[in-house]
Amino acid sequence: MPRYPVYAPQYLVRINDQDLPVPVRTAVTSIRYQDGRNAADRVEVGIANPNLRLLRNHIRGLGFRPFPSAVSMGPIRVGESPTGTFDLDNRLTLAVGYAPDQLESMFEGEVTGVTVTFPAGGMPSMTLVAHDYLNRLQRGKYARGFGFLPDALIAAILGAENLLIPAIDPAIIAGSTALAAVNYIFGGTGRKQRGQSDFELLQEVATLYDADFWVDGHVLYLSRFIKEYTPRLTLTWGQNLIDFSPKVSTIGQVAGVAKRFVLREIPLDFLVAVGYDFDRESIVISVVPGAAAATTAQLLGSLLTIIDQPIGSPADIANSALEIAHELREVLNNRLTGSGSCVGDPRIRAGAMIRIEGLGPDFSGDYRVASATHTIDGSGYRTSFDVKKEILP
Repeated sequence: MPRYPVYAPQYLVRINDQDLPVPVRTAVTSIRYQDGRNAADRVEVGIANPNLRLLRNHIRGLGFRPFPSAVSMGPIRVGESPTGTFDLDNRLTLAVGYAPDQLESMFEGEVTGVTVTFPAGGMPSMTLVAHDYLNRLQRGKYARGFGFLPDALIAAILGAENLLIPAIDPAIIAGSTALAAVNYIFGGTGRKQRGQSDFELLQEVATLYDADFWVDGHVLYLSRFIKEYTPRLTLTWGQNLIDFSPKVSTIGQVAGVAKRFVLREIPLDFLVAVGYDFDRESIVISVVPGAAAATTAQLLGSLLTIIDQPIGSPADIANSALEIAHELREVLNNRLTGSGSCVGDPRIRAGAMIRIEGLGPDFSGDYRVASATHTIDGSGYRTSFDVKKEILP
């Protein structure tokens, strides 16, 4: 192994399982990869286009024919012609790392767009854009009902309709099956898609079960559990951590989550509030009549109150409890956030746990990566990221 492997960043972009054609590969100026949970990952490949040579035989935005100059030079070897390189829906993969180590696979998706820039001064350029297969769920909006099918089965249907293999958390399968049965027994309405995209409906399901969803290759995951709780790497300020900006603020923050319930049978409503006691590191629950809601705010502080929820069955109570838990976790885990950058490291991915040191006792510690951007260009390989300090995993 070389003495300074981090000084030799490498990348590999393949389209339809073939390396980029030589005329395109030699013109690449930058690679940018962005990932995050509950959103489609994105890759941008920046390409210089001197003398518009990559546009000379462009066919209505759908591909390229071999260059006349290449034809005149003799037979074109496999991978040398840019024919069809920029076709939409082409399969694109990306791996990054450092030589001579093996590159780490980062992305698999499809080409979703090509942007061409003609600046007032400077060289024309192109940007090849690709998203992972989660982008398929964002195409179109639909209105339909699923009856009393469990939410886990609905998520599987959404995945299958978009040519993705569903992988559903067993806890969600069990919970959604029980809720569907209770809804059926007590005369509920079942899940409906109300002019939403498949992506928006999947977000609704994931929120209910306090879960995340993402795509890895052609597999669609829906899970309540992030298996990684031990930091996979340590970043130290002044060494491999270039900069870091933590943020703690009470502006716009709330101390708890509340929901007002209404009993249909009798004219009675009550407020359930759930907060977190930072001194005792414990959950605080308060249940009071709706008329006394002000006393709850005095006890817990500012509250995020969810819209009134009529109670018609035990399923309504269960759904509301899950929604409160999800909102409370989001509130607490976003009180201390931060953003930073470091020497490029493919291990920094959305959902990963990393340890940050050298920032004093207040800001050093373990953080969950919310999103990460990996960039390789003329300045080398660097990674920027957003993180949050988890109070409730």
